[in-house]
Parts: sequence; structure tokens; C-alpha cells
Amino acid sequence: MSPLIQQAREIAQQALAGEMLYDGSPFIGHADAVAGIVTQEIGLPEGCAAAVYLHEATRAHPGIDIQAFPQDIRTMVEGLNKIATIKPKDTRLEAERYKRLIVQYSTDPRVVVIKIADRLEVMRRLQFFPKSSREQKMLETLMLYMPLAHQLGLYTINQELGDIWFRYAEPEQYRSITNKLRATQKDRERLMQEFIEPLKK
Repeated sequence: MSPLIQQAREIAQQALAGEMLYDGSPFIGHADAVAGIVTQEIGLPEGCAAAVYLHEATRAHPGIDIQAFPQDIRTMVEGLNKIATIKPKDTRLEAERYKRLIVQYSTDPRVVVIKIADRLEVMRRLQFFPKSSREQKMLETLMLYMPLAHQLGLYTINQELGDIWFRYAEPEQYRSITNKLRATQKDRERLMQEFIEPLKK
């Protein structure tokens, strides 16, 4: 972990001390996971990971001083904090408006990508959320974050978001499809190998 990220993480760890996730683990674990997605899975620079930690710290405690960090990081934090204040009552009715607000608050385009990474981390832990909150997260993901991920060319993330959404929205169909894919896996691997061999030659 670079000194920049470490410094931001220490601020977040102190600010979030005692706060817990729905599964009972420390809240800093969410920020750690989002920072990992941002840098390791998406490949954004370390400043974006620092912005993740500072966003979580200052969202909970707006008075925290982050002036020691570069301006571009502070700009990303400001955008993320503004997006966090948007609370659509009915995502189906406000989806386009919400997407416009996300883009409007993202003066740095990396802000939208970080927000999508944040949502991916939330969806990966969806089983720990209460039913009402889980359904809201699913609706927001379908109506807002999947289209944004697609528009930005984050196709792998968009696919994972869709897979998770489908698993919870249509559990019986999801299990049926998963079982069929598992049952035909060897046949598909054999066909793929038969296709690859002539190309190798």
C-alpha cells in the first residue's frame, strides 16, 4: 500500500471506528474492498483509492480536514459526497434524473467509475442487507448502475452486476440456468478445444 493510500486509510479508519456493516464486520472493510476494486480490478491510479477512503471518512464526518491531499483527490471526494446525498424515493421514476445528477456531480470522470465500484462491492455483499434495503439496492443497480457501467465500457462489471441481480431477482430461473450450464460444462469445453486445435495448427 502506497504512503498516499495509507494516509487516507488511516484517516478513514479513525473516522469510522466503531461503525459496522450489516454482517457485523468493521465498516472500514467496505472501503478496503472498494479501493481494491478501483485499483486492482479496474486499474485506476492510487489517488482514486485514496479518494475512496476520504469519501467514507468525510461523508460520516464532514469536518475532517483533507486539505493536505492533492486537489484532484479532493475534487473526487467532493463529487462522491454529493452523489451520496441523492436519495431517490422511486428509482423507476427518477432513474434518468439520477443518472444526470451522478454525471453532473462527477466533474472528474473517475468519480462515476468509483461509484460503480462502490455499488459492485455492495452487490457482492447483498445477502447481508435487510430485505427492504436489498430490494432497493437491486432496483438502483438495474436502473442506474448497470446502464452507467455499460455506457462507460465496464462490461465485466456490468455483467457481474447483472448476474448478481438475476440471482436475487429470479432465484429459481438462476438456479435452473446455473445447473444446466454446470451439466453441459464438459461438452462446451470439449467443443472449445476442438475449435482451438485447428487454429493452433
